[in-house]
Amino acid sequence: MTNRFEYTDEFGQRLAITPVEREQPDDAPALWFTTTDGGWGGTSVKVPLDKLEELIAGQRDMARQAGGQPVPQPVRIQLDGADAKAFADALRHGLRGSGPEGA
Repeated sequence: MTNRFEYTDEFGQRLAITPVEREQPDDAPALWFTTTDGGWGGTSVKVPLDKLEELIAGQRDMARQAGGQPVPQPVRIQLDGADAKAFADALRHGLRGSGPEGA
C-alpha cells in the first residue's frame, strides 16, 4: 500500500497527495495532488519533486495573504558605475575571493 496524505474540509472536499508510481527507472520522481468535490468530480496535478519547494513557498505566500499579512516582495538593488562593474565581475567569477574561503 502506498503512503498518502489526505485533508478533508468541512464540506467533504478532499485533497490527497500520493507519490507518482514511476513506469521507468529514469522517470523523474513526482507527487500527485488530487482533489475531489465530495462526489465523483475532481482533478489532479502532477508536481515533480524538484518543483515541490516552489509549490510550498507559493502556498506560504497565499496563506500570508489570506491572513492579512503583506506578501514579501523581492529585493531590488540598483548599482551604478564601479559598483555595477564589481558586481558583474563577482558574478562572472562565481564570487570567488569574496571571503576567507575563496582566498
